[in-house]
Amino acid sequence: MPVPDLLLEGLKLLILGMGIVYAFLLLLVGILGLMGRLVRSVEGERPGPALVGSPGQAEGEDEVVAAIAAALTLHRARYRSSRQ
Repeated sequence: MPVPDLLLEGLKLLILGMGIVYAFLLLLVGILGLMGRLVRSVEGERPGPALVGSPGQAEGEDEVVAAIAAALTLHRARYRSSRQ
């Protein structure tokens, strides 16, 4: 086989292989997106971890823990409402 024919066959094989990989990656992204939506719809509201002070906890940390819990609750509520 002459060299130009071999190069043309190689180019065809390259394009076919890259097209298959690209199509598979698009399929994978689509499936993962659908699975994410399914998990979010089925998951529902999960209770957060119990906020219990440890024996060696300083006095001012109760307010900090409460502020962090409130911020997380607000963030999760905003995130869920923006995703729906």
